[in-house]
Amino acid sequence: MDEKIKLTDQDNNSGRVASYGFGARKRYDIITADPPWEQGKGGQKNVRLNSSGGDLEYPTVNFADIKNLLQRAFGEYGTENLNVFVWTIDKYLTETDLMLEGFGYRRHARLIWDKVTGIPAAFTIRYAHEYLLWYYKGKFQPIAEEYRGKFTTVFREQVKRHSQKPECVFEFLSKIYPDKTKLELFARPYSELFEKREGWDVWGNEVTSDINLVPQYP
Repeated sequence: MDEKIKLTDQDNNSGRVASYGFGARKRYDIITADPPWEQGKGGQKNVRLNSSGGDLEYPTVNFADIKNLLQRAFGEYGTENLNVFVWTIDKYLTETDLMLEGFGYRRHARLIWDKVTGIPAAFTIRYAHEYLLWYYKGKFQPIAEEYRGKFTTVFREQVKRHSQKPECVFEFLSKIYPDKTKLELFARPYSELFEKREGWDVWGNEVTSDINLVPQYP
């Protein structure tokens, strides 16, 4: 892979890039992650050469580096009874399940985001969904009583731009775990005015990070 993600130490504004740095730890009950999986935009069409295909608008990370980063982040910043929600796609579904099981987590649910539309395919069907894998370790944290049985495993929201995740999922997590500490990994700005949602901390190369996790991939 030619292009690698490098994140500076945004907590102390030193501009230093280190291998993996962890400062004072705040522990989180809920951690979501939207890894930048290696992939393309889909097949290019001969009749519309600029319609699809090519590289993504952001740098991607190979599976081994994503695995290393998530294992460190969950271990260093997660509570004893941690729930993790990891986004993945068909290409990496099996590998992501095996990765989380290898970390010692148990799967609670495989949630699906119905994008309504999806990436146009050159030769086959249109992929219009992504997976959100819900895993936990230790004792499972019960959800808020008033929301038990209120949600299904399928969330339907129109996709807005590539890789931007649906707001309904963040609303879901905030409702079922209103009093839990929450961290979003590989975060994007919440809006033009606010980088993060109320009740959430963030980490990523597009936001001012709340944790001191600074990878540099070789």
